[in-house]
Amino acid sequence: MVGRIYVGGKPKMNYVVAIMTSFNEGLEEVMVRARGRAISNAVEIAERARIFLPDLRARVRIGTDQISQKGGGVRRVSTIEITLKRE
Repeated sequence: MVGRIYVGGKPKMNYVVAIMTSFNEGLEEVMVRARGRAISNAVEIAERARIFLPDLRARVRIGTDQISQKGGGVRRVSTIEITLKRE
């Protein structure tokens, strides 16, 4: 089973604790997902988690989401998915 954590505006350590809790509850993988300005936070969160759980390995996938705007049209936003797995 894979846990999913979406990075937003909360303090970074909240996400790190959520990652550690997910693994302690028996999940095999945790996916950290962010888009736009939160991408750098997601990378930092994954690296901080690796300090507390040094046996984590990361797989990174980047992409683009299309977001519909209110006035019509589409806006593209960069995304990142960092999948953490214990070895």
